[in-house]
Amino acid sequence: MLDSILLEACNPELNIWRSYRITFGQDLFGSWIVELSYGRIGSKGRSRTILAENETQAMGYVEQCLKKRQSAPKRIGASYRIKQLPREWEENTNKLLSKISGEFQSSNED
Repeated sequence: MLDSILLEACNPELNIWRSYRITFGQDLFGSWIVELSYGRIGSKGRSRTILAENETQAMGYVEQCLKKRQSAPKRIGASYRIKQLPREWEENTNKLLSKISGEFQSSNED
């Protein structure tokens, strides 16, 4: 089963409309995969798939990607907001976010 995290960064003043999706889990053959899809909101964008040897390596790569997204305000001028988390993580968002430094903004107020 594959899980997915969706992040969006929007800043109308700077015309920034970015989407970043991280999909991860085991495929039908039991291999661990991490798929990254990113680009401007509403466009096809780009995607990249990484094969991992095990769950630990896959989750390490997911955490690495999330850490990179946290530096977005410095790099692109807008911070990413969490738009979607796996169902089992929705109740315990802090568990995931405590593994990475800093905090993402939640989209509950939208």
